[in-house]
Amino acid sequence: MKIWLRRLFGPERKEYLQLRRLIGYWPKELRWYRAAFTLPMPSQSREAYLMESYERLEFLGDAVLQLAVTDYIFRNYPSFDEGEMTELRAKVVNTEQLVEIAQRLQLHSFILTAPTHLPKRLDYLADIVEALIGAIYMDLGISPAFFFICRRLLPLIDWEKTAMTEFNYKGRLLELVQQKQLGQVEFVVQERRRTPRGEVFLVCLRLNGKEVSTGTGLRKKEAEQAAARAALKLLAE
Repeated sequence: MKIWLRRLFGPERKEYLQLRRLIGYWPKELRWYRAAFTLPMPSQSREAYLMESYERLEFLGDAVLQLAVTDYIFRNYPSFDEGEMTELRAKVVNTEQLVEIAQRLQLHSFILTAPTHLPKRLDYLADIVEALIGAIYMDLGISPAFFFICRRLLPLIDWEKTAMTEFNYKGRLLELVQQKQLGQVEFVVQERRRTPRGEVFLVCLRLNGKEVSTGTGLRKKEAEQAAARAALKLLAE
């Protein structure tokens, strides 16, 4: 049966139509989207884990999303330097923001994994967003993937508020370390000294017991943020 006939009259017509409404294009191969909406299960074989769950598509979709957001920021924030653009991108492409986007797009209604097997934390919804982008890219190519990001995702972001929000460097560092399985992060207060401005904290950030960076601040939290910011810069190099 020709693909347009399957879309309109075949047994999968409802699935085709739902995806058409979601991504703005008629999908070609449903297998990519089914994988994007399937969470890995502990009992799966390695072959099934690689072929049937979202994690490989998530890896691909993350790269496409990073590129699309980078392109948007570069074009729309001409007064931002490299560091400011990097910081804004990190504020946009993070778990909290992507979970909110997934909820507003009601992506939970597309998930094929049984509700009883879903994690209690909603972080997996951020992975689903990136996996869906990866599925669009594999099925239709870069232009439809960019279309979906620019027309469906980016308008959901309050860019002015996001740009003005203080960036959570510590949270982003912990997220990155967990994603890349880099080990254990520890913040240690090395020194507290009094100055004319008040008490100043010197905090050391250790990764697996090895000192990576330090930061200072008038509050412990401020010093931890400074140390995390320095560590993120080093890990990005």
